[in-house]
Amino acid sequence: FGAGLILLEYKRLRATGPPLETAWEDSFVYGVIVAMAVSGFLMMGVNTWAWPSPAGSVLSPLFEPLGPKVLVELYPGLWLIHSALVFSLIAYIPNSRLIHLITSPANVYYTPITVKGELTTPFDLKQMMETGNFDVKVGASEINDFTWRQMLSFDACTLCVRCTDACPATASGTKLSPMHLILKLKDLELESRDTGRRLHGDVVDPEELWACTTCRACVQECPVLIQHVEAIYDMRRHLMAEGKVDKKKRDLLTFLSTVGNPYGLASGDRMKWAEGLDIKIWGEEPEQEFLYWVGCAGSYDTRNQMVSRALVKIMKAAKVSFGVLGNDERCNCEVARRVGEEGRFQQAAMELIETLNKRGVKKIVTQCPHCYNTFRNEYPRFGGKFEVLHHTQLIAKLLQEGRLRLAKGKQETVTFHDPCYLGRYNDEYEAPRRIIRALSGKRLIELPRSRSKSFCCGGGGGNTWYTVEGKKKCSVIRTEEAHRMKPDIFAAACPYCISMFEDAAKIVGTSESMPVRDVAELVAEALEQ
Repeated sequence: FGAGLILLEYKRLRATGPPLETAWEDSFVYGVIVAMAVSGFLMMGVNTWAWPSPAGSVLSPLFEPLGPKVLVELYPGLWLIHSALVFSLIAYIPNSRLIHLITSPANVYYTPITVKGELTTPFDLKQMMETGNFDVKVGASEINDFTWRQMLSFDACTLCVRCTDACPATASGTKLSPMHLILKLKDLELESRDTGRRLHGDVVDPEELWACTTCRACVQECPVLIQHVEAIYDMRRHLMAEGKVDKKKRDLLTFLSTVGNPYGLASGDRMKWAEGLDIKIWGEEPEQEFLYWVGCAGSYDTRNQMVSRALVKIMKAAKVSFGVLGNDERCNCEVARRVGEEGRFQQAAMELIETLNKRGVKKIVTQCPHCYNTFRNEYPRFGGKFEVLHHTQLIAKLLQEGRLRLAKGKQETVTFHDPCYLGRYNDEYEAPRRIIRALSGKRLIELPRSRSKSFCCGGGGGNTWYTVEGKKKCSVIRTEEAHRMKPDIFAAACPYCISMFEDAAKIVGTSESMPVRDVAELVAEALEQ
């Protein structure tokens, strides 16, 4: 017990690593607890029946020379000192940092069991359209707009810095630190209203909110289940509702509304990637099993079009029956919800779900983890219930069933980056690894931060579409980390990750020595001719 207290004090005041929030009361509390322990041990040593206590048994021989009479008189004094320390500490808890001893367990108890990939729904657009009542407040403009459960979670912070230490936005030098953001919300909650400090501007800088990549590393690391990302979304929603956003974000939403993609490119060009591939439109053939949801990046981004073509090649080789929506496919507006435009997201969801249900779609496969998460975890609330597969899951299944024949390849090492929306959001870690291990000649090297500890590429949460000021991009940090492993190939399984790492490779200078490849591209190249 004593050794544990010493280690705690050393960790907080002296140890290297992430800086911990310290104050005089930390040492004071440790001192009181040590005094409580010492006085308790002394009581057991003075007591004549010290044998049940190991510490008392050790100390008892030291007190025996004093004689029974002195020991009887000494015991009440030690008991009063020990009791005074215990009850003083108990009384001190509500007015100190130790309040988390109460609020942390309470927050864990009251945190609802929800789907990790589903955001809260602040209003029901369909119901509002039916009733004609659009009078609803969106987002958190002041501290009291957060729910009681959220404010409880702000009080529950233990200042362990695990969230900030894991945050890619913090590592890249942005203004965001998840722990300090929560502490600022906690301080505002406890302040008198007479201070007049505003949530937005005085307490929280908008740049903090826009720096978040929504990777959930902070939530994953938090020992008391604080939902940092949920609070950030609520504050983003307010900024969006008030129009307090820059031109790039406004353009993004305009493009989603007018041409149905975040690139601002013509909707009629969505199928240009598929020229020469003889791909069937959904419904052109009977008994089509999968709707292949290409996604905006897979349709318009020249680099990710290569992944789309690779996946088509794989599905044709395995004789998978599939079709696409063609130019009728539009963005599912995942990115709109991530930047705080809930109305645009719900409208897209209702329209798209109606289209898919009318066309009898039951199964969807996509190479985008963000689309995968949206169809799998968020659309069911709006009536879109589909069986959804990420392309790594489908390819792994086809390999397991023996429907793909792979040729022998050259000996190469591959390191794999776990996309946040595939891994932390949906707990899929094995499918891409099974694929890489199935490729002849390929040897998998795990990154130091992999699986649930994976370091975000920096493209999530809408960050792909606007500029975040920082010292070094998340994608550059991750590419440098991968390069230190000296692999032949840097593999990923997400359009955002591919784009971010391609750009980072040009900065780091690894485009030739460590090419960035999607898992589907590796399989397509290995197919027997």
